[in-house]
Amino acid sequence: MIKQVAKKATRAANTWFAVVIAVNLIFMPIDWLFHKSNNLIGFIQMIIQAIGNHNFMVFGVILLTLLACWLVIFLVALFFYWLNYEISKKDYYQK
Repeated sequence: MIKQVAKKATRAANTWFAVVIAVNLIFMPIDWLFHKSNNLIGFIQMIIQAIGNHNFMVFGVILLTLLACWLVIFLVALFFYWLNYEISKKDYYQK
């Protein structure tokens, strides 16, 4: 059963990242309208500069940071899905 809980947590973490990217893409024209920089564009420019300067260490740090953020979101989701599973086993009204 933990395998199913882990799959749900993985799906939740991936969905969270997809929602963040989608929201950034949706609000990009509004940021341009008010002459603000968009975080997604800045992030992409930072990756391009790191690769263009052959500074793969910076690129590795960026990837490790993204992986660490994903891991934190995954662990939080895993905890709450596990808690939901454990509580549902003791549900009085469940048949």
